[in-house]
Amino acid sequence: MAAVSKFNFDGMSVEELTRLIEDAQAKCAEKSEAARRSLVEEMTAKAAALGLSLEALVGAGVPPRTNVRKPRSDLGQKVAAKYRGPDGGTWSGRGRKPGWLTQLEAQGRHQSEFAV
Repeated sequence: MAAVSKFNFDGMSVEELTRLIEDAQAKCAEKSEAARRSLVEEMTAKAAALGLSLEALVGAGVPPRTNVRKPRSDLGQKVAAKYRGPDGGTWSGRGRKPGWLTQLEAQGRHQSEFAV
C-alpha cells in the first residue's frame, strides 16, 4: 500500500520528527485500544445471543494441560555407583563420562568391565 506522504521529512528538525513519532505512536495505541474494545463488544454480543457470557466462552475453549512432566522422585538424592575404576573412582552412569573411564576405553578396555 503506497501512500503519498503529507510530510516533508527532510525539512523537519529532530524535535519535530520526535514529536511526530510520539504523536503517531499515541494515535496507534488509541486505535488499537478502540479496535480491541469493538472486538470485545462484538464477541460479547455474539456470546449473549448463544446464552453465554464472554468469560464462560473464552474459559471453556482452553483445555487443561495434561502433559506436564512430574518432578523426579529422587531429585537431590545421591545415586548409587554403577561403575568403579581401578583407582577407586566411581561413576553412576549419569552425566558426562569420567576421565578415568574415557582413558581406559581409549586403551581398548570396555565400560562393562568396570560395572559394580
